[in-house]
Amino acid sequence: MDENRPTDPSAYRPGLNKVRKRRWFLWLIILVYLPSMKFALDSPDYKTWVTIVFVTWIVLLVTAVAFACVVRCPRCGECFHTHGPTFLPFRRCLHCALHVNADKRAPEAESPETRITKKKS
Repeated sequence: MDENRPTDPSAYRPGLNKVRKRRWFLWLIILVYLPSMKFALDSPDYKTWVTIVFVTWIVLLVTAVAFACVVRCPRCGECFHTHGPTFLPFRRCLHCALHVNADKRAPEAESPETRITKKKS
């Protein structure tokens, strides 16, 4: 299976673009919370608006995390940010250590080893 993997980082561009878009969506949802809650608290009917903003934000956050969890690494095909039940939004794939910007930077002399390994059956 390793011999079928592309070695040119630019071959990973479509998959890494998908990973980056989902990461940006997640961080955008997280950053939008405080300004939107401030706006809701300043409104005359603040109890209703705080409830609406909070419920909407929670739904968007759960959706963003779900999308970020299931995005696949273009090199190994595993979930980029998920290892087992754990969601870890690191910049490298948890399985093959592919960097999220590998298609935009110079190739690394040595690819770092993954720290999380699969359990041997």
